[in-house]
Amino acid sequence: MAKLTDDFASALAKVIKRHRQQKGMSLAKLAELSGTTQTYPGRVEKGERTPTVTVADAFAKALGVPLSKLIAEAEKLQNKT
Repeated sequence: MAKLTDDFASALAKVIKRHRQQKGMSLAKLAELSGTTQTYPGRVEKGERTPTVTVADAFAKALGVPLSKLIAEAEKLQNKT
């Protein structure tokens, strides 16, 4: 089961990064808007950390997209691999 969880976490990180970059948002700005530490978003995007649902929701709000959209995109990406 860990492999599926790791795959999903990796897909979610890619989706978060894509949305952040599409908005021209820096990692520092994402951290500020989501209330996380300065380095946390970068560590998520690098796969060093997996956000809790609460933090993923904060990222979604900071990015201006519903958490359900991030999850659906991550599931779609995960299923492609």
